[in-house]
Amino acid sequence: MLTIVFISTTILAIIVIVIQKVRIHKRISVANSKIENRYKTDIKNKETEIERLKYLYEDLKKSRQQENHVGTVALPKSRQLTDSIVIEQKKLEHEREEMEIRNKKLWDMSLQIQKEKIHIQYLKNDIEHKHKDITDSIKYAKRIQDAILPKQDILKDSLSDFFLFWIPKETVSGDFYWMKRQGDYLIFTVADCTGHGVPGAFMSMMGVTFLNEVCIDINENTSSAQILEDLRQLVITTLKQESASALEPKDGMDMSLCILNLKTKKIKFSGANNPMYQISNGELIEHKAVKNPIGLYPRIRPFEMEEFQANEGDYIYMFSDGFADQFNGSTGKKVSYGRFKNLLLDINKETKNSKEQQEKLLKFITEWRGNFTQMDDILVGGYKI
Repeated sequence: MLTIVFISTTILAIIVIVIQKVRIHKRISVANSKIENRYKTDIKNKETEIERLKYLYEDLKKSRQQENHVGTVALPKSRQLTDSIVIEQKKLEHEREEMEIRNKKLWDMSLQIQKEKIHIQYLKNDIEHKHKDITDSIKYAKRIQDAILPKQDILKDSLSDFFLFWIPKETVSGDFYWMKRQGDYLIFTVADCTGHGVPGAFMSMMGVTFLNEVCIDINENTSSAQILEDLRQLVITTLKQESASALEPKDGMDMSLCILNLKTKKIKFSGANNPMYQISNGELIEHKAVKNPIGLYPRIRPFEMEEFQANEGDYIYMFSDGFADQFNGSTGKKVSYGRFKNLLLDINKETKNSKEQQEKLLKFITEWRGNFTQMDDILVGGYKI
């Protein structure tokens, strides 16, 4: 975790430096443009002055020709023109010196700009290199996260059909699924850990490890509520959670968990903040969860177990809050759990095929989100009894 925080801090610092350098480069470019425009104006003015001197020179020539014809009568006018030319020459000489000074400043500024460009390119290359290292590390972390999850073959061999609709917000996810079969008993769960991305992925890997530890033996006496209680104690102990405050959220996870007797079709359900939906004969039944996470909480309540009879063909849906909390790209409204329930009912009526149901969920959430950013990890598990 310290390594991830250090990397995140390093990236933030580098981004701040680059932003500052870009701002400096922008200010220098604006100043350079102003000087260049002023330089063009000076050149245009000098061209006008040259034309005027040409006119004075021609006038002087005419005056000297007249002097040759009329003698001393034209002498005062000739001297006046000569004096004017001398004054203009001195003025032009002074302006030429000023222009040389400005040109030198412009040249120095151009050199500084070039140095800044080289430095910015160096920072850009350095950031790209670090970004590639971090991206490669996260991709490898994704491989590890996928590797520790149980194989979906467990569900294929135990259920008539199923789908796991999983869209992480980032490369790695704080949502995870888990399942295990022992004899005639199948235990399966969907969990939502605190946070998303790398922090959430750390929690999810810990959750999978704890489930493997707690659910060593599954039999007719196994309690789904006790599994959640054991997980809660492991999270509190491992993360050294000592005090809970409503103003200080603690790391943990929300979870819905089922134990299915494959022979009798009886289900034991327990939920930590996350409920479960059962669709049977076109009717949606909500199995509520205890309003407590798996972790430390200001008011800890014991987890409860609900046991009910499922029928062949029933669908069990478990999910994180990512789908219902996604905002609409046009209205800014959330999907909401009410709309989510109606969507599950509609797709369940349209088809019993899990692959088609998953495609309909994807189509809906893609159109609903539009150009809006995905808010959280999304995970919906559909299990056909």
